[in-house]
Amino acid sequence: MVIRKYQPKDFENMRKICFETSSGFDSDRGKQALYAMYCDYYVLEEPDTCFVAANDNDEAIGYVICAPDQERYNKIFHQKYDPIVKKASFSRWLMHRLGNMMSKKVSKLYPAHLHIDILPEGQRQGLGHRLVDALILDLKQKGVKGVYLVCGAGNKKGVNFYRKYGFKEFSNAFGSVTFVMDID
Repeated sequence: MVIRKYQPKDFENMRKICFETSSGFDSDRGKQALYAMYCDYYVLEEPDTCFVAANDNDEAIGYVICAPDQERYNKIFHQKYDPIVKKASFSRWLMHRLGNMMSKKVSKLYPAHLHIDILPEGQRQGLGHRLVDALILDLKQKGVKGVYLVCGAGNKKGVNFYRKYGFKEFSNAFGSVTFVMDID
């Protein structure tokens, strides 16, 4: 497997990964909300901080995507993607808006946030570490001082991965754990 920068040809595979590694977004409207919240913004607005794990056919089977500046993310997301999410699912829109409001404290110290997803066929092979390594190096070169992510508290594999990688717990509330990492 190769870790490389996102390329536009990866777009549909990344949406597929996003969908296949999620739950509760099965309807067409649910998919619209899912893609807007957890895929499209990053690859369309922040492609320079998106990395894929590509198989031997150069097809993405995993990714790490990142918004390096939460304030910029909030501005663009509110203008372009919020209406898509709100139209597709008011409840998901509301939860996403609440999550963004709650992120204000953490994003002052850790301005970047990331999402990582890997299809089952690529899991347990070190790809998660390699993807995050590539992102952290890139963020460091860009002068970003810290990164955070939110993980479901019940996602034991995810929680263990982030702890093992070196992320520190910032908060644990409402069934989610916020992890942070300084970038030096």
